[in-house]
Amino acid sequence: MLLEVKDLSLNYGDKKVLKNVSFSLNRGEVLCIVGESGSGKSSILLSIMGLLPKNAKLSGSILLEGKELLNLREEEYRKLRGKEIGIVFQEPSLYLDPLFKVKDQILEAYTAHFGKAGGEEMVAEVLKRVGVQDVERVMNSYPHQLSGGLKQRVCIAIAVVCNPKLVLADEPTTALDLTVQRKILGLFTQLKEEGKGIILVTHDFGVVAEVADRVLVLKEGEVVEEGDVVSIFDTPKSPYTKALLSATYLKA
Repeated sequence: MLLEVKDLSLNYGDKKVLKNVSFSLNRGEVLCIVGESGSGKSSILLSIMGLLPKNAKLSGSILLEGKELLNLREEEYRKLRGKEIGIVFQEPSLYLDPLFKVKDQILEAYTAHFGKAGGEEMVAEVLKRVGVQDVERVMNSYPHQLSGGLKQRVCIAIAVVCNPKLVLADEPTTALDLTVQRKILGLFTQLKEEGKGIILVTHDFGVVAEVADRVLVLKEGEVVEEGDVVSIFDTPKSPYTKALLSATYLKA
């Protein structure tokens, strides 16, 4: 078992964001967490990464290969972020620093754990891995000089440059056109085949159909259904899951 989350509850003051959420993830598996905006999907990822705001009250258990992450000291979490757990955020334009070249931003993620030796070669290698063709140009570009699809590839490169076991992705294909979206999702399939465990947050069942092995359906911070991707599509049990699927088919 790569990751095991048990009875995860999250409060901001009196507001309950997550309510006894439990799930597990194996290596070489993609778990998609689906639900409407505000259902708590992103909060699960931030809880795993230890990136919640200070006023957050979190309880339960988050085990990464048996190691408890809940209440881990910040200095210990820093050793895990990037090296053991990578994350891809929803909007690369907000995540990437406009003042630094792509090369320097990927290099920063790498050198934080492994030092400078061999760093530039690793940057070039990871950009190739995520499907960048013109590696030299992209390395020496600033984020604003790249397309949305290339910026997202750079964010994925930052997330995986240290070869983490677990990759978290928060709506990684939002605002990308369909062709680029499929290429980005193909990268997550590739990472899965490399043996990484992946949690992908989305509201789009089209994305789920493309990459998921298992699905967790979240409503107002609670798990209303969990199952393998075929069961969720063919025989959904929850009315909420059925409604989400209907909305997807109507859009199509």
